[in-house]
Amino acid sequence: MTSETIVSALLRAASVLKKPVENLAAQGLKDLYAAAKARFQGKLSGKPDAVDALEKATEKPESPARKAVLIEEIAETKFEDDLELMHLLQHLAKMLPPAEPTIRQDVRVKGRGHRVQVAARDIINTEKHVHKNAITPDERHLSGEQKDRLEPLINELATRLAGEDGKPNYKKVHRMLQRQFNKSSYLLIERGDFDKAAAFLKEQRAINRSRLRSRNPVAYKNDFFRGIWSRARELDWEKPQVYEFALEKLALKKSLSSLKELGPIQLKTLSEAMQREVRKTRAADKRPGASADTPPQS
Repeated sequence: MTSETIVSALLRAASVLKKPVENLAAQGLKDLYAAAKARFQGKLSGKPDAVDALEKATEKPESPARKAVLIEEIAETKFEDDLELMHLLQHLAKMLPPAEPTIRQDVRVKGRGHRVQVAARDIINTEKHVHKNAITPDERHLSGEQKDRLEPLINELATRLAGEDGKPNYKKVHRMLQRQFNKSSYLLIERGDFDKAAAFLKEQRAINRSRLRSRNPVAYKNDFFRGIWSRARELDWEKPQVYEFALEKLALKKSLSSLKELGPIQLKTLSEAMQREVRKTRAADKRPGASADTPPQS
């Protein structure tokens, strides 16, 4: 998206939201607009003139002059590198109602079949008509906060599912969520299913971890670091306990001072071993009569 395209989408939403609520998808559109605007404004840190231009443009979105000033103020800002902002704007555009025509004319139309002639001049082919159902989330569906919490997981999984061009495959992630929850859009997932959606995305992220190994080795290792320390927190282990566990499970010849000393295969083995410890602890906590202080069985 160019800066002008981004601004147009944002101002189009601002304009629609100034209409009566009954004409809108209400809360779902408001949440998306608020998230996109906040993300957009965050990219303008240190540029007070640009922030001021944004506020004035969204206050009066129909003004071409204010739009032009905003585009000029953000000319050197690289919005296209912000994948989350691009993702929000794409969804925002999908939720907006069709734009009203700005030019009205009296014309004479004649023709037959799928071809018509307007005012004895232009020939228009009308064979293909595409109808899309509007996505109108409400209070039953994911809240704005829940969508914000899912965004990083969606971004990570989309990055792992990237094609040969290296571009994140958001469409595939959305289709996966749609199939999993039998919804026409992931935005229509019910609020009560938020934890299931997050767990599903984390599971798919782990399943597709191997795609990172050749494409981004650093991210591949960082993914294991994240899983290891997450499990350490659940086990209430400090660094020395994690290092001691690694020394035992990996049969290392010398003690560790950092997990960065381990290779990808060792990190994978350690992560899986700690996951088994977590399962053992959870199972012990579920035993009849077990308390929070009951130590896990070895």
